[in-house]
Amino acid sequence: MNIQPQSKLLSCPSWLIWVVALLLPCFGTATLHAQQYDNYRSRLLDKNVKVTSTNLPIVFINVGGKVIQRNSYVLGRMKIIHNGDGQTNYGDTLAHPGQRVDYEGWIALKYRGNSSFDSSDKKPYTLRTLATNVLPDNGGEKKKVPILGMPKDNKWGFIAPWADETMLRDVLSFELGRPWMDWVPRARHCEVFLDGTYYGVYVLCELVSKGKHRLDLDDPSTDDLSGDYHVSIDHGYDPYFTSRYRPWQSMDGSQVARNFYIKYEYCDPDDDEFGTLPTGSRQALQSEVHQMEDAFMADDWQDPDGGYRQKIDVLSFIDYMLATELSMNIDGYRLSTHLYKHSRKRAREEGIDDRWKTTLWDFNIAWGNANYYSGERTDQWQYMLNMNFRNDDCPVPFYWYRMLQDTAYVSAMKQRWQQYRQDNHRTDRLLHTVDSMATLITTGGAAARNEQAWGIYNRSYIWPLPYYADNYDDAVNYLKGWIGQRLLFLDKHLLPPRIITTRPLMVARGWNADIVAETLPSSSHTSASIDGSNRSFYAAQLRNSGGLPADRLITSANEEVRYQLATYDTPNALSLHEYGQEGTAEFQVPVNTTELFILGTSGNGEAKVSVRLNYADGSQTEAGTYTIRDWSVRNNALQGNEAVVALGNIRRDNDTYSSDNHYCLFDFSVPVDADKELTSVTITNGSYAYASIMAFSAICGEDTGIDFATIPSGFSRQQSPAIYTIGGAQLSHSRQGLNIIRQPDGSVRKVLRRR
Repeated sequence: MNIQPQSKLLSCPSWLIWVVALLLPCFGTATLHAQQYDNYRSRLLDKNVKVTSTNLPIVFINVGGKVIQRNSYVLGRMKIIHNGDGQTNYGDTLAHPGQRVDYEGWIALKYRGNSSFDSSDKKPYTLRTLATNVLPDNGGEKKKVPILGMPKDNKWGFIAPWADETMLRDVLSFELGRPWMDWVPRARHCEVFLDGTYYGVYVLCELVSKGKHRLDLDDPSTDDLSGDYHVSIDHGYDPYFTSRYRPWQSMDGSQVARNFYIKYEYCDPDDDEFGTLPTGSRQALQSEVHQMEDAFMADDWQDPDGGYRQKIDVLSFIDYMLATELSMNIDGYRLSTHLYKHSRKRAREEGIDDRWKTTLWDFNIAWGNANYYSGERTDQWQYMLNMNFRNDDCPVPFYWYRMLQDTAYVSAMKQRWQQYRQDNHRTDRLLHTVDSMATLITTGGAAARNEQAWGIYNRSYIWPLPYYADNYDDAVNYLKGWIGQRLLFLDKHLLPPRIITTRPLMVARGWNADIVAETLPSSSHTSASIDGSNRSFYAAQLRNSGGLPADRLITSANEEVRYQLATYDTPNALSLHEYGQEGTAEFQVPVNTTELFILGTSGNGEAKVSVRLNYADGSQTEAGTYTIRDWSVRNNALQGNEAVVALGNIRRDNDTYSSDNHYCLFDFSVPVDADKELTSVTITNGSYAYASIMAFSAICGEDTGIDFATIPSGFSRQQSPAIYTIGGAQLSHSRQGLNIIRQPDGSVRKVLRRR
């Protein structure tokens, strides 16, 4: 593909460019002044990045220097080089003339997105593939084509990963949801050039839109206006209509938001299409939404043969809810939330469902990737946003709360989560999916080139990151650690309680501080504080109320994990007060386990710590980044997942005790390779809080009397057996010794593997 020179406008003196930009709105191009004349090329850190070879498809877009708009399309050409999965693609098409061209032709291109546009230097796009070099607004014809193995269509999107330092979150969400939902967008990572300049790694994807291979929607007909329809719950930037019901600000609907509305935007048909459709189509679409909402408020709303189940595909809504909660997507339910349905006539004739369904879209600031609305937390529910953050004008629709009042819905959701966890959401499979995607981006150098172009990891501020990674591997490790913690939270609430047996691990070397006073003066019997106000814990023999137990045995409120604290008159903690400070705790006896538990606390705010596992064979595993909450938690702020509550503290400078006992210990766990001996753990403080690690424990195989929960009936998917240790920890494969095998039908048997 020959890259044409930029337009003469861009070769003019800079003062003339701005004069033209100011005058053009007067001549009917009022949107031009809102765009950056060089298509944001000036925001690149390095404008001369080259792609010698890559394993990702290479996309060349040429708009001839035209300023790309947000509200109207510009004409361009696109060429995609893709020699096949696993094959090398070359950026120099002249030196490598025999490469496979996946697509080459005319396109209509514009910018897209709301916060993904406004808060990003790398801009996302929408494009239409065209039959000729005439834009559709000028009478040109769109052309449906397959791209990168995705089925034919003429409307495509380029997601521009920016705040997502892994560049994985959207695609990960789609891949996890695809086996469960009727339709989820397909997507492919690629590297993009615009007018000869490298703009980094993008995701070329299907948009949530009608099309034979997408939502498969027909236009409304005069003899049946009950569908096909597609709406999105969103900001209401475009023409929209509102719900007839106020958003709830309590689980039972006793409190409602008086000043906010649930807003539905028209997608298919969109607002411009109603003029060409049968009279009353717009009102009919609104009526279908209102009827769905009315069903949730009817007297018989829980009727299993009627009620809201007549209006929505319950399993589709459950799948959306699980995807939203697993990823803690702070936009979930209330923004970029797509609902679609087919008409009743079509349902009768084709044997399809005419109820409202859901699909997935927009997960770039999910998966622990937002520093507001608790987006980085692993221990809260996103559906509770209306109660936790009452002043947002884009609230969660009331019917998500209504469904959670239905015990049958909650039971079905728990069953579905069990099914997920036996399939592609099993911990090892999910993390393997993350690793595979990350390997795809790193193997051919795409991640490094994207960093060269944009300098993401050296920036001091990117909205709305809660964690700033040092490099790509660090970003992936943070994601994986967050996922591990989130899975534990969901399992705790959605799965039957697991039965595990743990044993404390004693530390031979690594404790660097004494943070527990066993006698007075505390300044002589401690060596470090837990927070900036010079406070430490104290032992029960010094003061029973709020003291740590005299026998130093701790049983966590989380799954009754057992810990043994170090003696109080010696160093008894790994104290990390500085950003970047690290320490290694070496165990007295190496251990084989599937899960390591870590007990600690934090002062001066919550601490973010990264965990590295060190094995006897010399190998190491980065186990991810974890959050330890601040130790000061009063009763009304307890979240139910604290390991120990109601502890007190003592001032090291004057021996005064805390006025009340509201301090806590917290624990978390990390997965371990059970086939290797774990010898030590390295903890690194990634925050400016004071992190204090106080004990370790591990799953062991002492208890053989396990009562496994069976898989609920009604599952339609073929599932593989699940393998557990006798302690109840799930394994990726059987190992030497006794294994518990649970079949998809719920039957359980014990298998002894001798080697």
